[in-house]
Amino acid sequence: MTNEERQLLVDVSVLYYLDGKTQSQIAKELYLSRPKVSRLLKKAREQRIVDISINYQTDEIEKLQGEIRRKYNLDKVVIVRTLSDKNDTLKEIGKVAAKELETEIRPDMTVGFSWGKSVRCAASYIKRKKVENVKVVELFGAISYDRDDSDMLSIGRSISSKIGGELYPLPAPIYIHNDNAREALIQMPLINNTLNMIENCDLIISSLGVIDSNALQPIWDNYVEKDKKERIKEKGGVGFICAHFFDENGQFLDDEINSSVIGIKTESIKKIRSMIIAGGINKARAILAALRGGSINILISDEETLKLVLEYDKE
Repeated sequence: MTNEERQLLVDVSVLYYLDGKTQSQIAKELYLSRPKVSRLLKKAREQRIVDISINYQTDEIEKLQGEIRRKYNLDKVVIVRTLSDKNDTLKEIGKVAAKELETEIRPDMTVGFSWGKSVRCAASYIKRKKVENVKVVELFGAISYDRDDSDMLSIGRSISSKIGGELYPLPAPIYIHNDNAREALIQMPLINNTLNMIENCDLIISSLGVIDSNALQPIWDNYVEKDKKERIKEKGGVGFICAHFFDENGQFLDDEINSSVIGIKTESIKKIRSMIIAGGINKARAILAALRGGSINILISDEETLKLVLEYDKE
């Protein structure tokens, strides 16, 4: 985008959002067609020249927040309205999550990040702002460092570049099932250093995965073999966090797949303060399980999903 093109986007946005002029008035003033003005306003939002922030606090949402927070003993619950398009809902969750992260991440902290669309979306909305002496730690092995896929690239690297943090990467597979191979890998200095840093995290940021969801779940769909999937389901698995699988009560499964994760341990997930970013009604049962298991301190989700969580809990 040239400086002239960006300036036009700014001019149109100021006239529309701050001066309150109609698209027709702007078109006449700038010698443009009205459809052209409409396209420019849309592009300004896409390029984040315009950042629209919605205050979702209504009596109904405040009541829902309070009920979820008290019932499951959470530090904080942030809820957005469920929109007709699930991707739009995800974006709104990402926006409010980014604001929470900007508040939560303070100087001298060590913060761990997992993978997932929700976390990646939140990372994309974080504003560039230097935070002194922050360490950013990847919580489990990289899905892939050699594929040009936005779901698979390092979220930790994106976050650390925005806040000026020091990145502790974990360039390893998610799972290694061979004991000898896993032990040899975790003794490598880079891997071992990051694994030690995970234990020092002040806050972990993660999404939640769902077993047998209609939506794509990269870890479940691509990185868990068929026989292990059947075993996890037989043991009552309903979801996963940081590649570790848990049952309907939020208890991590006694299964070798959890112990084969290259990354954070199940006991650390329980111990370290956590922010979980997860929305969509398909995730309601997994969210409920994680709440029951005490794996969440700060929850960011959408209204319809959390209403469904309470309905499932009554069952």
